[in-house]
Amino acid sequence: MVRIILGGAALFAGVIISLRGGVILGGPIGVFGLGMLGEALRPRGQGGGAGQRGGTAPPRASNGMSVSEAREILGVAADADAESIRAAHRRLMKKLHPDTGEGSAALARQVQEARDVLLAQLDS
Repeated sequence: MVRIILGGAALFAGVIISLRGGVILGGPIGVFGLGMLGEALRPRGQGGGAGQRGGTAPPRASNGMSVSEAREILGVAADADAESIRAAHRRLMKKLHPDTGEGSAALARQVQEARDVLLAQLDS
């Protein structure tokens, strides 16, 4: 209920600011409000959270990536040690870094997150 109220208020404020000539400020405020309303009004069954699958989901780290997804991204075996995880991370970051022609920031973040998940799993 709070998201609906805040989202509606942000959307309304964005429209008013835009109509008064402040499109640069009002536009993002209105879009933020619209996004909040969309989140608040989305049915709870959508989104595919692990809680709705009856506990059959693979274990996930706090950031949402499962250990099996992280292994797949880095291309390491299930019994990989820390050094092989770091080597795979280095190899992929050389290829996918945003400063290279093939890379992007999103891909680099995904590779970094996969490395963090696997190293955290080794530590625990």
